[in-house]
Amino acid sequence: MDNDNHEAVARTLAAIAKKVANRERQSLEEAKKRNSDLKRPDFVWHYLLQSFATMGRASGWKGLLGNPDNYKAVGYKTLAQLAPSARAVHVEVLCRRAGIRMPALKAKYILGCFQRVEEMGGPEAARARLLDLPGREAKMQFLDDFPGIGPKYSRNIMMDVYHEDFRESIAIDSRIMGIEKFHGLEFTRYEDHESFWLGVAHRAGLNGWELDRVMFGFQKEFLTARA
Repeated sequence: MDNDNHEAVARTLAAIAKKVANRERQSLEEAKKRNSDLKRPDFVWHYLLQSFATMGRASGWKGLLGNPDNYKAVGYKTLAQLAPSARAVHVEVLCRRAGIRMPALKAKYILGCFQRVEEMGGPEAARARLLDLPGREAKMQFLDDFPGIGPKYSRNIMMDVYHEDFRESIAIDSRIMGIEKFHGLEFTRYEDHESFWLGVAHRAGLNGWELDRVMFGFQKEFLTARA
């Protein structure tokens, strides 16, 4: 795609984003209030679990976190009371019962994250270490070091709570790449995806977080008009 077409696509996408964001302004402002979750002592553990529950299929949230019994059963304190071998069986059984995608793999991720949090001294210590890190890149690196957490979720965990260091971020996923494909966009590096979409956000008078949430919730509206 040449620069002129690239520019035309950016203008088209910005117009769609602005229209949807204006219409959904109240829900966007409500979502920003999740910033209060940063105060949770188990912030890191909770959002790691949320990442694995929704990874590949957002409906997994209902089975793991939305089910009080399942959520309690995968709580850090519950897992800490189990011997390692029993913990491994318990977590995989729970992942299957919760109906999350790729339960065996997600169980391995959860167990690996448990070990890492345990080595840090528990959930509160992990939270303190994360929030003490300066800037976006250091926090992303911290989260990326957890098993199963890559470039998308090292952003998305902090974006979910509208952290100030992540308000100019885009969590690139299959939905966003579907929009890119529809509009003939191709990028090779994660940073190139993110840079393009941040440009679209600013054209629309939005920050990156707002555009990311609008695209996640209203993908179909970005698949209706071409430049």
